[in-house]
Amino acid sequence: MRSETRRVCRVRLPNLPLLLRTNRRAFGVYASGALFAAGWWIFFDACVRSHQLHRPPPEDVPFQPPEVAIKFDDWVSGLCTTTGLIIINMINKQYLLDDGALQSGSWNEDPILWRTRMWLFIGFAFLAGGMAGSMAVLIIKYLANTHAEGFIELGVAGVVQNLLIMACAVILWFSQRVESDYEYNLTL
Repeated sequence: MRSETRRVCRVRLPNLPLLLRTNRRAFGVYASGALFAAGWWIFFDACVRSHQLHRPPPEDVPFQPPEVAIKFDDWVSGLCTTTGLIIINMINKQYLLDDGALQSGSWNEDPILWRTRMWLFIGFAFLAGGMAGSMAVLIIKYLANTHAEGFIELGVAGVVQNLLIMACAVILWFSQRVESDYEYNLTL
């Protein structure tokens, strides 16, 4: 049996610098935290802009506030996505990688594995529901509404927020699966 030395990709991808290879877990955690903070920052910025648009001017000028503003329906999708992120990252991933339950073929009889997969499904459902909700708010409230012309960036901020939180969940999931420098896999 010969060892496979063929590449998977036609284009040779560059190797990660030594600093990133040795600290993959920490880099992934920091990068996911930055994505999470950036997502909520973008949404809070849209909330501040929405509030500024509805503030009357200080002079005695007649003021008609815009009919579109960020309200609770804009917040729900980000809260759902954040809840999904929390649920997914609270799962002990070792239960999903348990070789004993997977090799025996009786994973449906193992209650811990079943509950772990159920919580993982619920977390991903929250992530997908939050993303779908932000897209629905963008389309219904900001794109289809004739009174929302010029305020589409408020809806786009919610979609970008959810995309960044979902990217945070993916990076955090994979970075926590990387073995730490302090963990050793000793098998004989």
